[in-house]
Amino acid sequence: MAKRKVWVTWMPDEASGLAPNDLLATLARYGVEPTGAPWVDNLEKMAWTELAGQLLDPASADGWLVAGRRADLDAVNNRYALSLLAAMLREGREQPLATWFLGLDFAPTEEDMPMLLQGLQLADGRDKGWPARLVAALHGRKSLPVLDFRFNVIAHPLLGQWFEIGPREGEWRGAIFGANGDAKITHQAVGPADQLPEKTVLEYPTEGIQAKIGEGDYVAWSVQNRIGPADSYYAKVEGHPARLLLGENPAADDAEVSVVNLT
Repeated sequence: MAKRKVWVTWMPDEASGLAPNDLLATLARYGVEPTGAPWVDNLEKMAWTELAGQLLDPASADGWLVAGRRADLDAVNNRYALSLLAAMLREGREQPLATWFLGLDFAPTEEDMPMLLQGLQLADGRDKGWPARLVAALHGRKSLPVLDFRFNVIAHPLLGQWFEIGPREGEWRGAIFGANGDAKITHQAVGPADQLPEKTVLEYPTEGIQAKIGEGDYVAWSVQNRIGPADSYYAKVEGHPARLLLGENPAADDAEVSVVNLT
């Protein structure tokens, strides 16, 4: 029987004095085939997209283990990149990918994790029993839980950073998308799901809507195109917003909007 493959993302940098050798050897002793690469912190070059491409291939791994210290998890850049990576895996992975975060110097809790990684399996690397629990969970293939709506990312250094949203079922009577902080929306489009449209026709587009949800301020764009499960709304965003406001155009009766916290 072929060994289960686990892709290890090692977050500590060389300055930490830590290396993944012991972790990889431990996994191998428990009958797992470990592979992986160091984490690359570079949002400007979208370094996280290379890892996304690797993990979207079902043949690459049965499980994904992120190993990091509390300082690694607390870093805003890391939280943002992990969130976008999780969005791509949730929507684009054809087969379940068991996913864990291993705290190398602490016991991670659900509250520690970015919103889009909540629900994944957590382990304390100081607990000697974690490898056995990981292997047992690997056979269950527990993936990240899905959201009530579709939320994906299309990112490339040449194309830029696009967010894709839409309903899982039913129909939205338009869409709204907003970003907080210094992030700026520069384009919007509507077209088939899972691919940026070459051409788009927007119905009653608006730009620069000032919105406030709770204590958060957003600048949003919107359209009134009808969007079903086979369609998507796309927004190109410059910068790295901590939070997004998104959902059905609030001009529609009983429309619902959500806040997605990326950091």
